[in-house]
Amino acid sequence: MYKYQYIKLLLPLGLLSLSACSAKVDNRGYVSDAQWKENITIGTTTKDQVFDVFGSPSSQSTFGEETWYYVSSRKEGTAFLKPEIVEQNVTRLTFDANGVVSGTENFDKNSGKDFELAKRITPTEGHQLSFVEQILGNIGRFNKGGDSGAAPGRKPGGY
Repeated sequence: MYKYQYIKLLLPLGLLSLSACSAKVDNRGYVSDAQWKENITIGTTTKDQVFDVFGSPSSQSTFGEETWYYVSSRKEGTAFLKPEIVEQNVTRLTFDANGVVSGTENFDKNSGKDFELAKRITPTEGHQLSFVEQILGNIGRFNKGGDSGAAPGRKPGGY
């Protein structure tokens, strides 16, 4: 009799603990269609047609020939571990001066390259003061007369 009560208690707890270990999937960005190339014809498809079919791009170029990027990624993580990028796709569409598609490229996760950010610091002009120099430099700078904060020889609020 007592044996079955423990099973009724342990079975839901076991199922709950197994569900906590299932992968968490996070899809972001543009969800690409497998036949996206069928909707785009180089030399005839316009920006308006691309916008109608795919929507607004994830990113656009700011200089050079006009380029639209559609980015999508899928991350999976288990429990408290850091999620890993499982799938990543970037579709680049370039347009000519008339707003017609002049080229398409597709990049996947393996096409990406790691890079380091430059850690250069822009120097400031003047002398770098140490903490002690800053403290000692402020001695005697404060107004010793009255609470008004007016310059010596002037009345508060006067011109």
